[in-house]
Amino acid sequence: QWYQRRVRGEEKSLGVYATSETRLVEILEKTAKKCDYKCGSLLEDQEEFIEEWFFKRQDKDIFTELCVDHLKRCCPKNTWGPDCAECPGGTTDPCSGRGKCKGEGDRAADSKLTGTCTCDKGYNGTLCDSCKEKFIRVEDGSCEACSSLCKGQCTAPGPEGCERCIQGYELVEQQGCTDINECEREGCGDPLEECVNSPGSYECVCKAGYTRVSGKCQLEGTDYTNALIIVGVHVVMLILGISSVGVHGAGILFAMYLACWVCFGVAKWHKEGTLF
Repeated sequence: QWYQRRVRGEEKSLGVYATSETRLVEILEKTAKKCDYKCGSLLEDQEEFIEEWFFKRQDKDIFTELCVDHLKRCCPKNTWGPDCAECPGGTTDPCSGRGKCKGEGDRAADSKLTGTCTCDKGYNGTLCDSCKEKFIRVEDGSCEACSSLCKGQCTAPGPEGCERCIQGYELVEQQGCTDINECEREGCGDPLEECVNSPGSYECVCKAGYTRVSGKCQLEGTDYTNALIIVGVHVVMLILGISSVGVHGAGILFAMYLACWVCFGVAKWHKEGTLF
């Protein structure tokens, strides 16, 4: 086909040279450079036939002359198989114009799917004349995809055509699937958290100056490990005090321990809003 396009594209301006042997040799050499081994071998084997076509029948289609009629290796456009049967839907508009005929133009193709339609995206059926699941037919007869917000099939393109919505969205009259603002409905429930809504979801994040530790928000840089150790030491001191200073002395130590614990709890409540 490249060979024929080159011939026809140049012959009008070449005069006598258009059908000269010199030009034929030039074309064959340049064509051979564009071919693989099989193509080059075919040119060599069919050199006599090509010369006859070049000098006597340039007005004829070389693809039909050589590949279809002479070698019988090819089929005309939109036909397939040993007998060049028509593709589904005929040769004018195979596969309803919504797909390609597998093995089209090839006599030797032997796949089980040869001669069947490979449909374009959104189409199915023997003739590619039906819409696939999650696609809907529109006014011009084509199939358009349902909105990604639809759960299952739709009645029209866009969110307003959804019959059901995916998680995080709800059907709203005249709008279709619309994002649910969970922050307005539920929130996070923790005074140290802020609710951030996003399409189809939401997230609870710690307020500025706070960081999440073990699932809870606490002031950045705050570590209560030392405070707990101190409380633990006070408990030990209280136990030891009882045995060494008696009940009166133990009362004083207990008061010190209790004051320490209260200060620790107030500070934690002030910073985190919780004692635990």
